[in-house]
Amino acid sequence: MHPNECSLPKPANKYLDALAAKGRKTSTIKRYRYDLLDYYSYVHEHIQPDEQLPTYESLSKFFTEIIGKRNYKYKTYKRIHTVLLRYGAYLCEMRLQSVNPVEEITLPEVDDDELSEEDLFSHREVDQLLRSIHSDNGLSETQQKSRPLLAPRNLIMIRLLLFYGLRLQELYGLQIDDWQRPGRLHVKPLDGEVLPRTISLSQADRTYLRDYLDVIPTPVQPVLGNEHPLFISFDYQRQTYRWSYEEDMPKRLTIVAMQKMIREELKRAGLPLGRSAQHMRHTFIVRSLENDEPLSSLQQKLGLHSPLVLQRYEQLALKDES
Repeated sequence: MHPNECSLPKPANKYLDALAAKGRKTSTIKRYRYDLLDYYSYVHEHIQPDEQLPTYESLSKFFTEIIGKRNYKYKTYKRIHTVLLRYGAYLCEMRLQSVNPVEEITLPEVDDDELSEEDLFSHREVDQLLRSIHSDNGLSETQQKSRPLLAPRNLIMIRLLLFYGLRLQELYGLQIDDWQRPGRLHVKPLDGEVLPRTISLSQADRTYLRDYLDVIPTPVQPVLGNEHPLFISFDYQRQTYRWSYEEDMPKRLTIVAMQKMIREELKRAGLPLGRSAQHMRHTFIVRSLENDEPLSSLQQKLGLHSPLVLQRYEQLALKDES
């Protein structure tokens, strides 16, 4: 059903009348009307013929349609989201709805640039990076001395980024108490961008994590039950992990230090400059989709509020298969 062939329900018409009463420009109201018609025409034809008020389920399916199938540009679906968000706020103000369901819709965190293979690590590059972490190539004599302590930490951190899609903010927030037996890691995002979840580590990664914890000298090891950080800063002068005397616990590795570590490991591995933890996350998502990981499963693994975020990755995964 084309938007022009659909009629708006009474609440939507009243909203447009309210905008006109506030002195909004005719062109603005016309655009709002078209975007509302776009939403309701899809919902009435494919979901609920008599829907009056927007629901999360209908909104989610609508945005999946316009982003994933109609391939609306970012600016277009962002504009529609804004119109529906304001419409939802009006419905709440009029006490027609208790909550605004549009607030629960998370759009893909993208701009107009599409993902390409250049945004991913190839299988060869991943192998090259992991081999480099295990080696002493390109290290000074001083760096070689500290490598047995540092390599296990750097390895498990990069594996969590590459093979589990964690973000740096999530690595930063991890505590030793989040490492739960048998082989589970509880991820509690500090920024609210994604949901808390528990991920199951492979047998190999459980071993890598234990190897890292085992090489930390006993006096500065993180202790269960004390909110100690999982990933700790390293003191190159003293050739040991740091202790924060102000907080009376191992010194948490900062996000800036994590970024620096990644740059140094990539450089030593001879990989292109400009790669980051975000590219590792991109790689995890696309490879998961290429391996036929269901969207619902991947959404849960990443703690996403909505599967819409995965649309851009799905398109790239399909390109790679063709």
